[in-house]
Amino acid sequence: MHFYAELVNFFTRSLNDRDAARDVVQESYARVLRMQARSAVAHDLRALLFRTGKNIVIDEARRRKAEEAVLETLSLVKRDDAPSAQQEVEARQQLDRLLARLNAMPRKRREVFVLVRVYGFSHAEAAQHMMVSEAAVEKHVVRAVCDCMGLRGA
Repeated sequence: MHFYAELVNFFTRSLNDRDAARDVVQESYARVLRMQARSAVAHDLRALLFRTGKNIVIDEARRRKAEEAVLETLSLVKRDDAPSAQQEVEARQQLDRLLARLNAMPRKRREVFVLVRVYGFSHAEAAQHMMVSEAAVEKHVVRAVCDCMGLRGA
């Protein structure tokens, strides 16, 4: 594998963890190979691997940040403020309906929606991450919201 050692050394320095760096590099190669399988041509494979790896690191940092925010919010809920069993069931049913609608969406629409509405990406950030235009991101978000609200026939 070309660039493997260089990539591992680079991400080891930035993550201070050689095992995590190896995971990032492995995932970078997997994503790039999937892109190439879809007939995407990489003009600079090395740059694409580095960019993909950096995106993976950024995604993981965002995921951890979102997780910490949820945990922090949950820690603010006092025992008396905790939802009743009925509220929990209703919330779980709403979550199930949302997940069903997300699963029924086309893959790209779902990914854009999750990046923007769950992880808080701006439309520009999501466009760069997904390698699509901002206009495409806006259309996907609008369609996804309509899908979630049940305004469109699946």
